[in-house]
Amino acid sequence: MNSSTRTKATLFCSVCGHESPADGDWDESATATEIGERITLSCPDCATTITRRPVSKRSVDAVVASD
Repeated sequence: MNSSTRTKATLFCSVCGHESPADGDWDESATATEIGERITLSCPDCATTITRRPVSKRSVDAVVASD
């Protein structure tokens, strides 16, 4: 994907270079933690964890931040 066509919500895998929108083809799983339920997005190509975020911030408009 060329940088002029990327949206702001594009996530990147630092291991294999896969890129996709936050609501794209990332593998998603839920995990209960001491701070509440979290959603983990992982790379579909190499299984690297890309981000974890609160379940309440599942929308694409949410700020994506890692733990």
